[in-house]
Amino acid sequence: MEKRKRINNKKRVVSDERIKKLANYTEKPAIFRAMELMVSNLQDNIQHMTEHYEYVQQVRDRLMDDIENKRRIYILASGRSAYVGQMFQTRLEHFGVESRFITNTRSVPRLRENDTIIVISGSGTTPIVNAMLETYFIYNPFVIVITSYPNSAIGKLGDVTVKLKGRTKSDLERRDQGLDSTLAPEGTAFEQAALAFLDGIVAELAVSLHRDEKSLLDQHNQGL
Repeated sequence: MEKRKRINNKKRVVSDERIKKLANYTEKPAIFRAMELMVSNLQDNIQHMTEHYEYVQQVRDRLMDDIENKRRIYILASGRSAYVGQMFQTRLEHFGVESRFITNTRSVPRLRENDTIIVISGSGTTPIVNAMLETYFIYNPFVIVITSYPNSAIGKLGDVTVKLKGRTKSDLERRDQGLDSTLAPEGTAFEQAALAFLDGIVAELAVSLHRDEKSLLDQHNQGL
């Protein structure tokens, strides 16, 4: 136990020193270096999706079928990923979709057989998301999972599982080192990639369904 504490303290010192270097780095402010990390990760995901475009097609084709057959689409996520899901839910409503965000704090209309659930989980292990997803399997939904770990517990539950780059197996090492993890805290890269991916799916749907901005915004709720 004492040895483990010494190792942890050593890692913390290393991390603190790296953060001090970040603070004293004058060539480029942290905001720009952080944004460069974000752009770099998005570029990695563009390349990744180019190589695996069949997953984009599967998600697009399923959602097109849902729209045309007036199925409900449910979004399930937790934490910051939940906000990404809620933004996508808004876009689905612009297509006239009956869409709901699943949460443990309020009830949602019961799923009908073959409705779609879109799950957003970077780690693929979020306990509350996993538990809620499993309770819906009695309705035989079609499940789309967006994650960085397709072989995770949640990733394995998807009828279609889309891998996005963002989180890596070295997350803990990067956090201890203090550099990239300070500029883009754990989960940030995945959440940004998920938002870009889902907005890209919106574009795919709009083009495939011959919808322009005006027709989408006609469905938009105007505030006072």
